[in-house]
Amino acid sequence: MPEYVDWFVNRAKQFLGFQKMLARETPKTIMLVEAPAEMGKTWLIQKMRHHGQTNDLPVMHVDFRDRRAHDYLYLVRLARDQMGAHHFNPLTKIINKFTSLDINIALESTRQAGPVDVSIGDISDISGEIIIAGGDVIKDNEFYIQADSDMARRAAEIRINDAFFTCLTALLEKGPAVFLFDSYEDVTTEADHWLRDHLLPRMGKEQLAQAIVIIAGRKTPDLGPTLQALVAKTGLTLFSEEHVREYISSRRGIEGLDLETIIKTSGGFPGLLAKMADIATMDTQDDDDWL
Repeated sequence: MPEYVDWFVNRAKQFLGFQKMLARETPKTIMLVEAPAEMGKTWLIQKMRHHGQTNDLPVMHVDFRDRRAHDYLYLVRLARDQMGAHHFNPLTKIINKFTSLDINIALESTRQAGPVDVSIGDISDISGEIIIAGGDVIKDNEFYIQADSDMARRAAEIRINDAFFTCLTALLEKGPAVFLFDSYEDVTTEADHWLRDHLLPRMGKEQLAQAIVIIAGRKTPDLGPTLQALVAKTGLTLFSEEHVREYISSRRGIEGLDLETIIKTSGGFPGLLAKMADIATMDTQDDDDWL
């Protein structure tokens, strides 16, 4: 996500709901923001992320438009790294256990082959204590799961997810943590599986009572009756003339435009307004130094 810029306009209802969630002034802990393209969903997510970071809250952010191979391992690693890796050392240790490589090398002294474990997170000193890279964070070896069968791969997935949620539960004892998922319409099958089968079902349990989940997209998941008491679903409205003027003049600081034309041309779509503002502030001066 790019560096935050305060272009936030006309989303006070949703942001106030988010603040109420953090303050536990509502039983809702899951917000679904569903709206068409160009409606400012990402602006809202940016505002929430910025609020969390400036208030020292653990925040995980995923934009499914980035086309990464989002699966459970990627997601738990991302949550760990964004929320504070030192809170998730037991998770990293488990990940390294299941992703370590066994390499056979020739031993010059005996000319025999032997297995060498190159896992970083499980390196021990003479006393048997774990050496922690950087003083307080176990380093992830960044390898993939090493499994010989689907059963072994499934066992690794269960252990890793259990370790993640155990660490998350301990983190939540200190206060709220926020999960932000943008562009849900582009979610991968694996990421959707992790959301539906691991994160969201736990939201109704005491261990994750301090967790807040925001999912934004052109479509959002149907979570069924089990989580209904926790879910607040909202849409986003078009900008009014007042909001267009606020965005162009106050937020972007652009003067001299025909705002009546801007209002009619944009139709109140935040995304179109942003593009029009970008064009209006674009530097069109040619640099001929290369000639």
